[in-house]
Amino acid sequence: MESGRAALNNPPAVTARQDLIMRWLDADGRVDVVGAAVRLGVAQETVRRDLRILEKSGRLQRVHGGALRVDGHPVRDLGPSLASDGSHLAFARKVWAQLPRRGTLLFGAGRLTLALAQVINAYPPTGSGLTVVTNSLDVAIALAPIRWVSVYNIGGTVSPVTRAQEGDWALQELDRLRVDVSVVCPAGITIESGLGQSTPAAAAVSAAEVSCAQSVIAVAEGDAVGRAAFVQFATLNDIDRLMVSGQADPAALEPFRDRGLDLTVEDDSTDSTTKAPHL
Repeated sequence: MESGRAALNNPPAVTARQDLIMRWLDADGRVDVVGAAVRLGVAQETVRRDLRILEKSGRLQRVHGGALRVDGHPVRDLGPSLASDGSHLAFARKVWAQLPRRGTLLFGAGRLTLALAQVINAYPPTGSGLTVVTNSLDVAIALAPIRWVSVYNIGGTVSPVTRAQEGDWALQELDRLRVDVSVVCPAGITIESGLGQSTPAAAAVSAAEVSCAQSVIAVAEGDAVGRAAFVQFATLNDIDRLMVSGQADPAALEPFRDRGLDLTVEDDSTDSTTKAPHL
């Protein structure tokens, strides 16, 4: 054990140790810090440091007590349509940094809000007082185990494609609610057409999620910027901030910059980084 511990603590063996961790992760879907430390013959803090390094490279997602495969999160096993990759998780950490840790948040359905829920699961608030409302079954399941987060799922007819709750029940429930910050995921966003979704049912729910919020953040994938979706649910005047994940066409972003919209673009040094929404 001691000889193995010494070998795996030498700098040249760090990559080999991390490769072993990834091999176990690929086989089992999860790595436990205590178990990995015993198998490797190293301190638990060494394993935690390796997991932090591997997460930064997008190869895994840390959770309490260990780590999960990026492509093997139990929530994502519900189906492929909302799968979030390492880049989504990195972006979601930036979104989480802008959100309050107390009060009421609303997360619409989408890959980016699912990634946000997974990040909150890995980096939960340290005290009580946060409620998250959502119409996404995946988001609700990802957040449900967190001790300090109260999850409110609005109900309604479940879409077989997105696993989002829609229809009259969902709309009636949203009409009763008032939240501090709503995070919505448009399928498309343009200067002329505003924010849109691919179906009338999804657009109706997104419109209600905007209406019930004091502050609205739109999170969009890069290819959604400059593209009009089928059904409009909000104008640019209805949102307080646009955060864009991944690569976006600079020409598509320029009109939003010219308009003076509070805009954050991933890995773009020219982004505006104004303060987070007030409660």
